[in-house]
Amino acid sequence: MNLLVVEMRRALQRRVVRVLILMALVGCVVVGVIAFTSSAGKSLAELQVNGHHHPAVMRDWWIAGGGEGALPVSSFFLLLGGLVGGASVAGAEWRAGTITTVLTWEPRRVRLHLCRTAACGILAAVIACALEIVFLGSLLPATLLNGSTANADWHWWISLTAAILRTSLLTGMGAMLGVALATLGRNTAFALAAVFGWIVILEGMIRGLEPGLARFLWGENMTLILTWAQIDNVRFTRGPLVALVTVTLYMSLIVTAATLVFRRRDVASTS
Repeated sequence: MNLLVVEMRRALQRRVVRVLILMALVGCVVVGVIAFTSSAGKSLAELQVNGHHHPAVMRDWWIAGGGEGALPVSSFFLLLGGLVGGASVAGAEWRAGTITTVLTWEPRRVRLHLCRTAACGILAAVIACALEIVFLGSLLPATLLNGSTANADWHWWISLTAAILRTSLLTGMGAMLGVALATLGRNTAFALAAVFGWIVILEGMIRGLEPGLARFLWGENMTLILTWAQIDNVRFTRGPLVALVTVTLYMSLIVTAATLVFRRRDVASTS
């Protein structure tokens, strides 16, 4: 537990982590201002013309089962931030050549790597949850002064809360994936390039050539987890719980591979 706390403190000391949090906070302010100014002087009918969703209408923050609204947009950036943050925490250690110093203090490599991975995952999930609350809070002035809170009943609040928790979980997983890949490649760039190459290029090719295999891809499964509903316009049926198990399995395999590599790797040349 002490090592876990130490790794969480060390992660928070990374400049890139603080910059990412600051950028997210600035983004929340900007979105709040845009939502307020774009809704000022408009009626509810004008805000929802042609089925348009506007963040000044509270019910449009999260559309259950469809993945629409303001919340899913922020979820994408949080997931990306978690990946970058986790990769930077692990990659910076290799780039600075301080990994040997850390191993002198804590020579049990498996314990060190797992604690670092867990620390980044926990921090990313907690930070994501807090930022989601700040993000939605930035929309309150537009909602209370220019929009509407109608039909935001307790069922909707439960659905919104569940969506925030799922976003936090995915962000934590993204950070853990970043740590594992940066450990495998010994730098941050490898982790980011690997994720970009796989999700954007390879998964895109698989969707085009073999649409039936899409149910096994990261993108589809993470979308299922976030929306907790079936995806429209796809050739497969897959439950959200199965998608969660699938992503967890993928994560476990990558973290295990990174742990085994780190356990046997010669780190003397990195100092």
